[in-house]
Amino acid sequence: MFVIGRQPGFTLIEVMVVVAILGILAALAVPQYRTFSTRAKISEGLVLLGPVKLAVSEYYASHGRLPTATNWLTLLRELGLNVDTVSGAASGIYVKRIWWNNTAREIRVRYGFAPIDDKLVALRADFTSNGQAIWTCFAPDTDGVPFRYLPSTCRG
Repeated sequence: MFVIGRQPGFTLIEVMVVVAILGILAALAVPQYRTFSTRAKISEGLVLLGPVKLAVSEYYASHGRLPTATNWLTLLRELGLNVDTVSGAASGIYVKRIWWNNTAREIRVRYGFAPIDDKLVALRADFTSNGQAIWTCFAPDTDGVPFRYLPSTCRG
């Protein structure tokens, strides 16, 4: 039996409340998603710097010192790595360049995507008395990746 004037369904107010709640949840979730996806993209650089890390450690173990060149392309060649004037030792989808900085004793990774375009993450090498390399990941003070985007291994 039908009642005249009454139809099943939601009222306009109920639908608007649900849309407002979904809008608030989306406004909270999107920035967090962007932070997590940026951290995941940064990890590409940490994987790609592996060959440079190995080359530096092997060079130090073989020679008892670091390379002496000051030009970053010459340094990478001295370490036995294939080099390119644009990408250095390596590049990837999100990484512009990876290179060894002899003065600072760091492997540097420059990224090429928003929101951290042209920002850096560095891996500093400290050598123990027996020649073992201890690597410390961080963001340089100048042009470094903002702290909130750094993976947990680089937050020291």
